[in-house]
Amino acid sequence: MTPSENIFIFGTITLLLILVLFVKNVPWKRLGLVPRQMFKGWWQILLFNAGVYILVQLTIFYKLIDLPNWIVDKDPLLPLLVIALLQELIFRGLLISWLERWGRQKALWVSVIVFVLFHLIAPYAWSIAGISFAFITLVGGYFWGWHFLKFRNIYLLSISHFLVNLSFNYMIFSIFFK
Repeated sequence: MTPSENIFIFGTITLLLILVLFVKNVPWKRLGLVPRQMFKGWWQILLFNAGVYILVQLTIFYKLIDLPNWIVDKDPLLPLLVIALLQELIFRGLLISWLERWGRQKALWVSVIVFVLFHLIAPYAWSIAGISFAFITLVGGYFWGWHFLKFRNIYLLSISHFLVNLSFNYMIFSIFFK
């Protein structure tokens, strides 16, 4: 885990604790923490993740883009899951729910832009790898935002986000194509 990822985890947990302790009547349903149906929309998640996984694995295997080592290192699974859950709570649950008063499309696009900018705060950001990563982040952010607005299920989004992050960490294609 990078220092910035550790700072993000600490900051997000602090923000969520403040929210829980000081905000009365937290809208748990609007934040996606109480979905109407737990697995509604699962097939969109499955298709999205399969597509991203195949593209990322082929990119890494054929070295189409020279990714920095810290992107493809093997992060511990629990912190990777925690980061995915916290990012979904912040960028989809809190940000979209808060911005929806100005319209669903505006909320979606502002959350996507903030999500991409958040991921561009890295030393490699303005390289070919960084621009490619920003594009993947844009597509992922849009998909997850759209899915959140449609189904309000932060759990499926967290699993999807976790699987996308995981696709950078473990090379499965090398087993089949060596």
